[in-house]
Amino acid sequence: MKSLGRIAILGMALAASPLLAQDSGAGSEFIVVTGSRIRPPAANASVIDRRPVVGLRRSADGAVRQIEIGSDSRDEDMRRHEVEAMLLAALDQAKREGLSLVTGELEVKEVTRDNWRDLFPGVAGTTDPDADNETDEGDEGSGTVKPGFEDDGSTATLRLMIKTKLSGSIDDAQRRIAAFAKSVPATGRSEIRQKGDLALTIVNPEQYRDEIYRRIAASAQHAATFYGSAYGSEVTGLDREIAWAQVSNTEVFLYIPYSFTVSK
Repeated sequence: MKSLGRIAILGMALAASPLLAQDSGAGSEFIVVTGSRIRPPAANASVIDRRPVVGLRRSADGAVRQIEIGSDSRDEDMRRHEVEAMLLAALDQAKREGLSLVTGELEVKEVTRDNWRDLFPGVAGTTDPDADNETDEGDEGSGTVKPGFEDDGSTATLRLMIKTKLSGSIDDAQRRIAAFAKSVPATGRSEIRQKGDLALTIVNPEQYRDEIYRRIAASAQHAATFYGSAYGSEVTGLDREIAWAQVSNTEVFLYIPYSFTVSK
């Protein structure tokens, strides 16, 4: 199964709370900046209330948007067949257009023709459809994460995301995703619905740790110079995980929740 790595999720709005990077040594492939906020995976990993001034501001690498592939045909098997057919058509078209379909919450995987049956057994009909409906602690700390696939008896719904590179403006990315969603051929009563806002992605935030270290060191040393040669700085928190926040339509701010003091 092709894995795109673990992700963490934080607020899409500019005023949203940041979240810590997960598994900092695991070489995360990309993180997603969405409109949701989830509980950090480790019991001792908490959301940071104060964002330091020093960090790294950079353009996002890509953008994603949530979509649903649904069918409301009367027969349950027909609904599942129509969702499957449209998913396969979407996979083929995404490959031609340089896009990708991904799924997951903490463990994000690219959906391919080789692994879609494993990712969505309810769609493939290879197991009990309820197997896709497992839930976990999710949005706002008290809800549940919506399943990848479910059938409520009248509508079959498959949830995943479209991912594109961010090579221009956020509007360009939005138009590309919207055009893709509208152009995938439907089967029967199937359709693709776009959900939520466009979100940004950053590839492997851990690769920027050394650069953030350098900026923190320069800032602390510079602050000490205002107090005379007898003063120096002490920095703490450098062992903490990288956190991030969105700061514009196309940029994110990566940082370590450090602090420093100046003393003799």
